[in-house]
Amino acid sequence: MRTPTLSSGLLRGLFALALLLAALLTAPTLRADPVIPDGFSAQTLAQARLLPPTAAEPGQPDGPTVLAGPTVRLPYLPVTSGSAGNRLSTLSVEFELPAIPANALLGAWITPVCSDPEVRLNGQLLHTPTDLGAASDCQDSVLVPLPGALLQNGVNRLELAVRGKVLSEVASQERAAVLGPVRIDRLSVLQPLQRQHAFWHISLPGALAATTGLAGLIALLLRRMSRLTYLGYFGVTAVGWCGLEFMARGWIKLPWILDALQDVSHEHLVVLGMLPLATATSLFLMRYCGARLRHFDRAIWLPSLLPPVLIALGGAPHLHSMSQSIAMLAILGVLGALGLFLVRSWLMARTDFKVMVTALACGGLVALGEWQLNPFENTIWPGHVALSTTLLMLFLGLSLRLIQRLKATIRAGDNQRAQLETRIQEISADMERNYGQMAELRVEQVTARERKRIAADLHDDLGAKLLTIVHTSDNDRIATLAREALEEMRLSVRGLTGKPVQVADAVGDWRIETKSRLSHGNIELIWNSPDELLMDDRRMSARAYVQTTRILREAVSNLLKHSQASQCRITIKLDSNDFELTISDNGRGIPVELDGRLDRGHGMSTMKGRAKQLQGQCLVESAPGYGTTIRLTLPL
Repeated sequence: MRTPTLSSGLLRGLFALALLLAALLTAPTLRADPVIPDGFSAQTLAQARLLPPTAAEPGQPDGPTVLAGPTVRLPYLPVTSGSAGNRLSTLSVEFELPAIPANALLGAWITPVCSDPEVRLNGQLLHTPTDLGAASDCQDSVLVPLPGALLQNGVNRLELAVRGKVLSEVASQERAAVLGPVRIDRLSVLQPLQRQHAFWHISLPGALAATTGLAGLIALLLRRMSRLTYLGYFGVTAVGWCGLEFMARGWIKLPWILDALQDVSHEHLVVLGMLPLATATSLFLMRYCGARLRHFDRAIWLPSLLPPVLIALGGAPHLHSMSQSIAMLAILGVLGALGLFLVRSWLMARTDFKVMVTALACGGLVALGEWQLNPFENTIWPGHVALSTTLLMLFLGLSLRLIQRLKATIRAGDNQRAQLETRIQEISADMERNYGQMAELRVEQVTARERKRIAADLHDDLGAKLLTIVHTSDNDRIATLAREALEEMRLSVRGLTGKPVQVADAVGDWRIETKSRLSHGNIELIWNSPDELLMDDRRMSARAYVQTTRILREAVSNLLKHSQASQCRITIKLDSNDFELTISDNGRGIPVELDGRLDRGHGMSTMKGRAKQLQGQCLVESAPGYGTTIRLTLPL
C-alpha cells in the first residue's frame, strides 16, 4: 500500500526542528556588563602545557606551579598507559587580560570534559572536584566562575586537573579522560551557552535514547500479539541501543554483574553488547524485507562470541582498539543487511523502501546538525541523537505500515465476510427454491396421477352411462340433458388430463360449438379470427382451455336467454404474450335495475372468477338498448 505523505511529513517536521535549532543558536546571548572594560574580548584557549601528575595534586597547598612539560593541543586525550582509574591529567593554559575590576565576574567554560576537574587560577585553588571517581559522561561541560580579584592585568595561568582513563582502556572515546578547549568570557554569556550545551548533548540524547527504548518495548509487545518476527528484532535493537547508550554514558551501572565477574569492567560490558546489537539490527532488516537464509541465520550469531575471546586474550590495555575493530565489524554487517534491504524493498515493496530512506535521511540531517553544533575542532562526536532519531523515525514508519496493514486486513475481512454472507444467502435461497420446486413437483406428480385416475373413472364409468342414456332414452329432453352432461364431462376430463391444447385447435372447437348453439336460437354468428392463427403452433394449458370454454359457454347461454339479440360477434386476437376473446351482441343489454350490480346476475361473477384464477381479467360493458360486450384477456 502507498503512503504518499510519509516522507514529506517527516521532512517538514525535520525542517521545523532545524529552524528551531537555528533560532536557539542565533539567539542573542550577550548582555552589557558595566563593570567589565570595553576592551575585553572573549578568548578560546586551544593550547596547553602538560604538567607532571605531581605538579597539582588535590590537597596540595596553594602556590606557584613549575611549568614543565610539552605543549599539547586541546582537546587533549591521553593515549599512553598509566595508573588506570587514579590517573590525573594536569594541564596549564595561559591567557592575557586587561585590568579587571575586583567585583567583575568572568568564567572559564570547559567542554568537553570528563568528571569534575580541579581548577587553580594563578596558583590559587579555585574549584575542588566533588567526585574523584572515574569519568561518568564526557559529553558534559564545566563552567567555573573567575573572580575579578584573582585576575591579573596581563598574563594569567589556569591549571586544570582531570581524573579519568586513557583512551586504550575505554570502549568508547567519550569515556576517556578528555579535556576540551577553554573559553574565557563574561559569566553572563557563558551560562546560557552551558545550558544549551547540556540540552543538546546531555538531555536531548538521553531523552531520545529513553524514547527509543520505549518504542522497542512497544515493538516487543506487538511481536507477542502478531506473527511479525521483524518487530521482535526491532524491539531488541531499540532496547539494546538504549541500554548501550546509557551504559556508555555511565548512567547505568551493573555492580552485581561486575561483582560476579571480577575480571570484567563496565567498559567490557559495553564492548560485549556491540555485536549482538548489530546482529539483531541485521536480522531485523532481513526479516523486514522478507529475506530468510536458513544457514546464514544460524551463522550470524557466531561473531557475537568474538568479543569475549578478544577480551580474554587482550585484556584491558587494548580494550579501545578491540572495541574499534568490533564496532567496524558490526557496522559492516549492518551496512550489508541495509544494502540487501534497500535492493529487495525497491524491487518488491516501494513503500518500505520509502520508509527506510526517509528514516536514514532524517538521521543523516540530524547528524549534520550535531556536527554543526560541535564548537571545537578535532573532536569526534558519536552521533547519538542521529542514531536515536533514525530508530524513532523507523519505528514511526513501521507503526504507519502496521496501521495500514491492519486497515487493509480489516477491510479485506469485511469484504470476505460480506461475500460469505452474500454467498450463504444465495445458497439458502437456492436451497429454498429447490426445495419449493421439489415440493411443487411432488405435488404436481401426485395431482397429475390423481387427475388421471379421476379422468379415467369419469370416462369409463360416468361417460359410458351418459352415452347409454343418450342412445336409449325415448324422451328428447332427457337425451339432450344427457348429451350436454356428456360434453361437460368430456371437457372436465380434458382439463384433468393436463395436456396442453394448440390454440388453433381450441379456436376451431369453440367456433363449431358456438355456431351450433346460436343456430338453434336463430342468432347470426360473425366470427373474426386472423388467418395466421390457424398456422400458429402456440399452445395454451389444459386449465386455460377448460376455463375459457366455460366462460364462452356461459356468455352464449346468457345471450340466448336474456339478450333478445339477432346477431353475435366473436373476435379472437393473439399477440406475443396475451390471448384476447371478445363476445358482443346487439341485444337489449343489461336492465337498469342491475346497473352497478353486474356481478350479481347472469353468471358474471363466475366468469370473472374463472378469469382471475388464470391471472387474467374479464370485463363486461353494457347499456340498455346497446347490447353487451364481454372482453376476456388471458396470459399465454
